[in-house]
Amino acid sequence: MKIILVSHGKLAKGMKDTVEMIAGKQDNLEAFEAYGSGSEDEGFITEVKQSVAASKEDKVIVVTDVLGGSVNNEMIQLLKDHHNLTLLTGMNLPLIITLVTTVNAQDSEDAILEAIAEGQKGVLSVNKLMSEDDDEGDLL
Repeated sequence: MKIILVSHGKLAKGMKDTVEMIAGKQDNLEAFEAYGSGSEDEGFITEVKQSVAASKEDKVIVVTDVLGGSVNNEMIQLLKDHHNLTLLTGMNLPLIITLVTTVNAQDSEDAILEAIAEGQKGVLSVNKLMSEDDDEGDLL
């Protein structure tokens, strides 16, 4: 299985670097930046298509930065031609770490849903947690 990160600017490459800092080198994790130079260059689309095509029948998970953004919209077009592709959006570190650790090991739809749940749980208001902590005890 291959995991491909695609984002506006350098987010995807930064995310890959951070994941590898935490979880070690990930040979099946790739990152592509769109419009990195501020131009309207769409060369990233060709690069992602080539990477997906090279996977042949293997499962490919593509993760984009934001639903409705131009990057995600371009990746939606890939879904039409590649039955082995799963497209996720809302890229964050807990999501990606769970994908590379859990989904690689389990390779199932349930593992993907678990990764999405971990990503969602990773978005919190620390102020609110601290406020609740004042009433209930230790935060950590």
